[in-house]
Amino acid sequence: MGDVTLREATGDDAAALAAAYRDAYRANRELGFPATAGAATAEQVAEWIREDRVFVAESDGELIGGVRLEHVDAAESPVRRAAGADATVKLSRLGVRERWKGEGVGSRLLERAERAAREAGYAAVWLTTPDEHPFLPEFYHAHGYEVMGDYPLSVRDYDEVVMEKSLE
Repeated sequence: MGDVTLREATGDDAAALAAAYRDAYRANRELGFPATAGAATAEQVAEWIREDRVFVAESDGELIGGVRLEHVDAAESPVRRAAGADATVKLSRLGVRERWKGEGVGSRLLERAERAAREAGYAAVWLTTPDEHPFLPEFYHAHGYEVMGDYPLSVRDYDEVVMEKSLE
């Protein structure tokens, strides 16, 4: 496989990133953990790129993964740090095309998003993930994330947990 580069997404990436997400989240759907990103359209991804910070990974001109940092209003955040929820940012939509999984692309995207959050002055980054997923909680834990509590889902047949990592 070729070299992987990371960069901030542009509107021109929307269709390719939507396709990458559909491929990346297929395995989760098969495991019983469907996610909105698994059916992402180019229009939805374009909105994420306009409203939030999205980073992509590419190799040989092919977009192979992405991750999003989204500001969540304090009133909507499940994170209640001493520094306040406004000092945190939500990480979401981390996905890597199936044939690139296990090559470190997800870790690199995660680290790039964390660096951007730190540079923007956030004290911590948080995310939600299915508690019973066979590898995602362990993946995030290996990258310094700790479970902060439950995140019940009324629209799914499973619940998630909130995980957080201090950037200080």
